Amino acid sequence: MGYTHYWYRPKEIPEDKFRVMVVDFKKLLPLFRRLGIKLAGGLGTGRPKVNDQEVVFNGSRFCGHPKNGISIPWPAPQVKFGVAPKPTKAVVGTWFAGVVLDQRTCNGDCSYETFYFPRVMPDRYEPVGSICYYDVNGQPIYNDKQVVGRYFGFCKTAFRPYDLAVNCFLIIARHHLGDDLIVRSDGTAAHWVDAVTICFNAFKYNDFVLNDKKVEPLVSQTITP
Repeated sequence: MGYTHYWYRPKEIPEDKFRVMVVDFKKLLPLFRRLGIKLAGGLGTGRPKVNDQEVVFNGSRFCGHPKNGISIPWPAPQVKFGVAPKPTKAVVGTWFAGVVLDQRTCNGDCSYETFYFPRVMPDRYEPVGSICYYDVNGQPIYNDKQVVGRYFGFCKTAFRPYDLAVNCFLIIARHHLGDDLIVRSDGTAAHWVDAVTICFNAFKYNDFVLNDKKVEPLVSQTITP
């Protein structure tokens, strides 16, 4: 349970396309640091892996933000850009499982689930099949035809600060892979528009599709690396 992003991709991404995805993402790393987003390795420690074969990162377990009682967060319908300067000030309500936030923040630990996006999916992963599950009567419930044959990935970010970096990478990947990458999310355009705006200002990308709908950047707002 928790705020999550999902994607469906090919097993293998051509080396040239993956390389430019990585180059673009690396250009945003200084901006993330300025925004107070501390990226770490997959387990929340060490350095992130951003190379020609894989992108693996998480938020930092040792981010330095104060410990607090923020638990199982979910973003409000409308949110503010970037990272909350005071974590508890971002809490604007509750939902049945935890708190509602109007800005990305953490509970004193910026890590959550690992974001993992390799160039080639390892053989232990299998493509999405046509049948999703069987109902109580034994009848098959089918997957969306769009995703059958693709490889499924997801990352539960809990709307922690590194959520913005996850969004930016998926926007970059979608630009270079086009319809080969399907991105879906528990969030809406309102929760992705800052990342879309960052990528528009940095690279002039304006083709991101989330949950089968195009997300427009805020062209009046300048958010650059």
